[in-house]
Amino acid sequence: MGMDAGHSPYPASKISIVIPTLNEADTLAALLHTLQQEAPDAEIIVADGGSADNTIAIARRHGVHVLRTARGR
Repeated sequence: MGMDAGHSPYPASKISIVIPTLNEADTLAALLHTLQQEAPDAEIIVADGGSADNTIAIARRHGVHVLRTARGR
């Protein structure tokens, strides 16, 4: 049995983008903005290693998932 062009028997895959961070407040907003424009359906996860700046607040303002770990992980 043939398949229609452009039709897959598998559900569409969702891409996850994991961004490890440590004190990235100066660059994170621009990166997240670009990713959200270029890959609007992607799940974006910021994995923060104990930032002492506004990295986590910036990630939350952009509505991405945030995972926090102890500093240095």
